[in-house]
Amino acid sequence: MTKKKILFTDLDGTLLSLNNYSFQQSLSAIEDLKAAGISVVFCSSKTRAEQEYYQEALGLNEPFIVENGSGVFIPRGYFQKPIAWNTYVTDRYEVIPFGKSISHVRKAISSKREEHALDFVVYADLPVRAVADLTGLDEEGSVRAMQRDFSETILKGEVTSRFIEQLDVEGYHNIPGSKFQTIVSKTADKGRAVNVLSALYKTEFGDILTYGLGDSQNDEAMLAAVDHPYLVQRPDNSWIDLNNVQAKGLAGVGPEGFSRLVKEILE
Repeated sequence: MTKKKILFTDLDGTLLSLNNYSFQQSLSAIEDLKAAGISVVFCSSKTRAEQEYYQEALGLNEPFIVENGSGVFIPRGYFQKPIAWNTYVTDRYEVIPFGKSISHVRKAISSKREEHALDFVVYADLPVRAVADLTGLDEEGSVRAMQRDFSETILKGEVTSRFIEQLDVEGYHNIPGSKFQTIVSKTADKGRAVNVLSALYKTEFGDILTYGLGDSQNDEAMLAAVDHPYLVQRPDNSWIDLNNVQAKGLAGVGPEGFSRLVKEILE
């Protein structure tokens, strides 16, 4: 019996071009995956609204993992068998939350920022135009990035080690990115989210085969949770060094590497 195949993929710098967030180079590969019945699961720091945008643009209707493993969004009715996890239901999704809600995250950040007299700014502090200027997103993309459910990002200004230490004590950790740093619950975990979703696929389909594709250190937990981990090249043509995962390096930056992996999976 053929195993059900699932590809867990990061977005920025992987499926999407790092410099302009375009998916055009990945479009043909996505169509090939859909034709072969292979599920494409986004696993990214991006928000629900951002991932919905790419799902719709690519003609996908799959589960996706948001905000660095903070939650799994499963289209209602996607799995026929009951989901054996604590979920909440929206009009479109069954949601498995791992991270604390955005209100808790923002309250913790605001309290410590005031206590330490720091002047950094996060998404919630800014109008759309300012977010667009800082992130390089257009205004529509900025609106989607601002619709956060579980995490908050420091877009401008400095934090101190003491600030980070105190948030750590309260159950949050700091994830450095290529441009910004994001504060998220310690309970958020890309690897845990991939494991839970893989278990649901296994319950539904029996034997499965999982692939993972990333480009950065932040993808290591996701890659550790799949059968076949891969890395695309960074813009300088290098592959990121991972501490605990032996991932196969693909030739090709971003979407070029993504397309190369799809060819391997299909062959």
